[in-house]
Amino acid sequence: MPRIIHCADIHLDAPFSLSSADQAEKRRNELRSTFASLVLYAKNNATEVFIIAGDLFDDKYVTKDTVQMLKREFASFPECKFFITPGNHDYYFEKSVYRMITWPENVHIFTKNKLESVDIPELNTTVYGYAFTSDTMNESPIAFYTETDKSRINILAAHGDLDVPLSNYCPIMSKDIENCGFDYVALGHIHAQSEIMHKGNSYYAYCGCLEGRGFDETGYKGAIAGSVEKGKIELKGVRFSVKRYEKVTVDLSGITDSATAHRLITEQCGKYGQDTHLRLTLTGAVSCETDLEKDTLRQVLTKPCSLEINNLTSPILDYEKLKNDPTVKG
Repeated sequence: MPRIIHCADIHLDAPFSLSSADQAEKRRNELRSTFASLVLYAKNNATEVFIIAGDLFDDKYVTKDTVQMLKREFASFPECKFFITPGNHDYYFEKSVYRMITWPENVHIFTKNKLESVDIPELNTTVYGYAFTSDTMNESPIAFYTETDKSRINILAAHGDLDVPLSNYCPIMSKDIENCGFDYVALGHIHAQSEIMHKGNSYYAYCGCLEGRGFDETGYKGAIAGSVEKGKIELKGVRFSVKRYEKVTVDLSGITDSATAHRLITEQCGKYGQDTHLRLTLTGAVSCETDLEKDTLRQVLTKPCSLEINNLTSPILDYEKLKNDPTVKG
């Protein structure tokens, strides 16, 4: 019954192009720190199999410092076996970092776009995987595969789209997972963590990304950890993200004074603190006298570490008063 960590879509050295240069560098450092925390968690929980299901880094942006950090982290835990299946952002090719660097002995990188396997005799476990060899993969390596040894614990590290037959990013069918006889499939590519799903005796899940990188990746992020045995799993999601992105829409329809508007905004946004990048969207028709200036709202909401405001409100107009107004406004 191997103890495992399942992570994916970490995107080390991602550009964070919508942030300022200083903020982007800060987020990249936080991402490296979060990965180091994940390895520390693995050590503290005596993890034996550590799976990275694709997109460990962004190949176009990865730096020498990040590669050296990865090597140090892997080498610091020789008791654990690390398995990496390159995804569409860090695919395996002639000049790939995966090929150009000498990795510690406890690291196995899958290099082919067809299914490969590694036996771990002391755990009665076989870990399967494959690699993207370009930024697309139109066929699933596990389709029609039926050669797993049912007496062993079979784990697959897979980067791809689940049950999307025409996907350009390795369409993986849940029926193939069941037919292959995998005990657990560690999925990557989708950045939201899923529930633990199953078909027959085969279990599978997306772990989501380790840290959100924008408002399209809201909520706390992390990895999946626990143990796997024949016909039974004990796995759970574990939060590792330092920061989160959240979106809140506040309907201010009918509000006629600033105090009421600010109170309503605070009620709906007050739970978000210094670990949150918050995007606030305001909607509805409100009185022209209501103060919704961005500087004012940033004084009202001081807890989030950053605040983005989209004011989509419209004014409540007194047409009877306006028709007698001699100014340009009238």
